[in-house]
Amino acid sequence: MITFAYVLATIAMLLIVAGLITARQRRRHVPLMLSAFAFDMVGLVIVEFGPMFSGRTDPVTGVLTEPGPMKVIHASVATLAVVLYVAQIVTGRKILAGDRSRLPGHKKLAVFFLAARLAAYVTMFMLP
Repeated sequence: MITFAYVLATIAMLLIVAGLITARQRRRHVPLMLSAFAFDMVGLVIVEFGPMFSGRTDPVTGVLTEPGPMKVIHASVATLAVVLYVAQIVTGRKILAGDRSRLPGHKKLAVFFLAARLAAYVTMFMLP
């Protein structure tokens, strides 16, 4: 079943791809990547807090369903992606402020960020 969170995650992934394509064009790259972050964070809030607000959680545990191995994997890579998003934003801001020495680290972090974000995107569709 396609949900609004899936749509937001797909838009975020498309924005990330567009951001990668425009990586050498700051005026395009930065807004695209920040927009991807915004879409991902809105999706995260919907996924994490939506069931609680709609009353679809277990009244005792507060959990929508029992956690399983795939949920643990997904949660792990999604959390790593969020941490790496923040790291990318921090290093990106320093680069924009004129510290070009951060660019190699920003690029290396990008590889790990992309791997984590892609893993989170793929495992999202594997959840029960």
